[in-house]
Amino acid sequence: MAVFEPVGHVRSDRNRMSEGQWAKVESRIELDPRYAAGLAGLGEFSHVVVVFHLDRIPPFEPAKQLARQPRGMEKLAPVGVFAQRTKFRPNPIGVTAVELVSVDDRGITVRGLDALDGTPVLDIKPYIPAFERKDEVRLPAWVDSMMDGYF
Repeated sequence: MAVFEPVGHVRSDRNRMSEGQWAKVESRIELDPRYAAGLAGLGEFSHVVVVFHLDRIPPFEPAKQLARQPRGMEKLAPVGVFAQRTKFRPNPIGVTAVELVSVDDRGITVRGLDALDGTPVLDIKPYIPAFERKDEVRLPAWVDSMMDGYF
């Protein structure tokens, strides 16, 4: 089995997941100096995809978390873990596309990252619409309710 080492850590003023309004949050990702050269050319992009370890989430409990109400919202019917973006996952990995605010020789500043201060960052990738964005997507009706106030 592979062991993943962080390439850096998140620095922000967020210490609780339940705060919401993530779109406005600016975070700094401080890279391990061994990876600083890997930032070359990244500043030409407007957005990046950040892959991170949800290191403060309790261990996954299949009996409770394989199917649950999105964001714990009582008005929504339970759906499976793979049908939602819950932090409670068999492998606690977060993936978020964010705005790239700035790049320097020690890290990057981003806006919209839903990760807490100190969160280990596993990877940073440029956001390239041809790889990420899909047209004519279909979403269940409950997604709008779940997203209210999140970003």
